[in-house]
Amino acid sequence: MNTTILNWNDTDHVAIYQKQLKEQPLYYDPNLKIWVAYSYAYCKALLLNTDVQVPVPAIGDDSPLNDKAKLLLRNMARVSNDAQHVASHEAAMLIYRRFSQAPVSEVLETLLDETDIREFDWVEVVCKQLPIRLILKRLGFNEADSSYISINLAALLRIMLPNKTADDIKMITQVTDGYYEIAEKYVDSLALPVDEKTKELIVCNLIGLFIQCYDAGRGLLCNTFLNLLRHNNKMRAGKVDDSFYKELVDETLRHDPPVHNTRRLAVVDISLGGQTIKAGETVMIVLAAANLDPEVFNNPRQFDIMRDNNDKHLTFGLGGHNCLAKYFSIDMAAEACRYIADKYPSTRLLQNEFTYEPQLNVRLVKELVVSLC
Repeated sequence: MNTTILNWNDTDHVAIYQKQLKEQPLYYDPNLKIWVAYSYAYCKALLLNTDVQVPVPAIGDDSPLNDKAKLLLRNMARVSNDAQHVASHEAAMLIYRRFSQAPVSEVLETLLDETDIREFDWVEVVCKQLPIRLILKRLGFNEADSSYISINLAALLRIMLPNKTADDIKMITQVTDGYYEIAEKYVDSLALPVDEKTKELIVCNLIGLFIQCYDAGRGLLCNTFLNLLRHNNKMRAGKVDDSFYKELVDETLRHDPPVHNTRRLAVVDISLGGQTIKAGETVMIVLAAANLDPEVFNNPRQFDIMRDNNDKHLTFGLGGHNCLAKYFSIDMAAEACRYIADKYPSTRLLQNEFTYEPQLNVRLVKELVVSLC
């Protein structure tokens, strides 16, 4: 059995996680030359260790990326450490504090009005659009700028690929200047009392928020909705309260998270589990395996929204790089599911088998065909 997952479509990832949790909770993969942490205790220890840092992309003067793309990668909170991360984190928080209370239902209604609800792909219509459109609405972006940002987001997302092809570079170059111009105009409209360097950080982390919401937001909306249809007998009886939907999201984040792993780099020798991770070595922290650790979660393979500690999952990380958008994401998914359950209580899932995107750290359903009724 392979222990490092390279393809979600033909791999029983849960069986691998359970085997490694029992036999090798901290494992060195000699083929990929990477450490892999599976247990809750080891994943937590690594996430909280300030000597285990986020790998920062190397961006030399000879990089084929254009100037604005380089600027983004040098300033986004998610790919920075130490003092740079502190400054970028605060810049990102300035954006979050600007959020209004625009309801999820308003944006979701607009998306559904644009499609035939008798049969459609929930991923394409809702999951890829709701997170970014909700963010833009809550920040007060105008229609033209919102349209540009939404339409081109998949192209911009290529900036996070570790190995970019010539086509990736071309797509990134085509959109980054436009994104930067729109984001800079928006930040200028806020009239914040900040210097140029701080404004630059805010602009970059505003764009970073757009990037971050795409895959993670898409995956959470898809997986939570799928679990609603699979497990919620109460949905058709209409006997649920608001807390039910938050618990549904939390248990989805534990049991079936979109983000399965994240990578870190040891900057000094780290002793863990009787082994030494040497300075300069990379660690894959398998958050999804930690969420199935029987040392923390009873009957971890069972999907149970009444679990008393389902919010103890590690899906959003811990420590300085704990996901800034976690409360936004939970509320968005909970409100979307509540809206569908209330308005379309007989919603049906029209497929039984699923295929997944070819990405290593996120497990994303390609298509989820449903009928709302």
